[in-house]
Amino acid sequence: HEQQLASQRKQIEDATKQLESARTAEVSVHQPRTGKPMTPHGLDRKPLVDESSAGDPRAALVRWMTDGRNADFNGAIVNRLWKHFLGTGLVEPVDDLRVGNPPTNPELWKALCDELVANKFNLKHLMRVILNSETYQRSSRTLHENETDARYYSHFYARRLPAEVLLDAIGDVTGVADRFPGYPAGMRAVQLPDPGLDSYFLTLFGRSARTTACACERQGEVTMSQLLHLQNGDTVLQKLESGEGRLPLLLKSQPDDHRVVETLFLETLGRLPTATEREQIATQLKSGDPREEVYRDLLWALLNSKEFAFNH
Repeated sequence: HEQQLASQRKQIEDATKQLESARTAEVSVHQPRTGKPMTPHGLDRKPLVDESSAGDPRAALVRWMTDGRNADFNGAIVNRLWKHFLGTGLVEPVDDLRVGNPPTNPELWKALCDELVANKFNLKHLMRVILNSETYQRSSRTLHENETDARYYSHFYARRLPAEVLLDAIGDVTGVADRFPGYPAGMRAVQLPDPGLDSYFLTLFGRSARTTACACERQGEVTMSQLLHLQNGDTVLQKLESGEGRLPLLLKSQPDDHRVVETLFLETLGRLPTATEREQIATQLKSGDPREEVYRDLLWALLNSKEFAFNH
């Protein structure tokens, strides 16, 4: 037993030495034809390391990337964050940054890039700036003059919730969480580290496979298969029929129908029902159908509404 422990300790020590050696080893790339080491260059073709310096070219690369004068790097970060929150980048396609494809609002582009650099590339700060802006907080309701605008942010562009967010939202509302093979109970879809996890819902709703750096891997369009799955698929129906879900517990603990209706609307849509909606639900409750069935149909309708499935 002691010999086995000693052998394991030696293996760990050897592995540690190898890692340290790799970390401190000189980093170089050789030209395949001549066999000579190549001088590191950035995308602008300027040498990253002075001949008088023996520094690690990786450190020089990071310095070049985060140099406040590197408009390409700053703009790439700004554009990705802007598209993530607004649905449409200042430059589209989001990765097509070139002179021939300028941003729709150059002044805003420059202001956001300057803000990023001035705050030492603090992404949380830039997110806070975007989310507190009037542009992000605009209504998705359109006017006759701007209903066809898709590039200049005259209104908020409604978009379907990402696959992971939508799956978690359905679980939160119904009170029936999803279980993912190989992960502990309580793990949410947005926390999953493995993009290859077998999930029909996540695949159907366009999760990213994360096989490339292209933002186009995530699909956000609405398809007929998605609508049919929400209306008739197991993801929603099994949660609604579960005896351990939030709806059965709510109906048992709350005899007041008005309070039940308000609770369901607040949990799904984040608002109270309108007078017309209250009247329609009251009429359905008086029709003679079982109370549980009426509220199950109501929750099903709320989960299948655009107001629930879209960020608006």
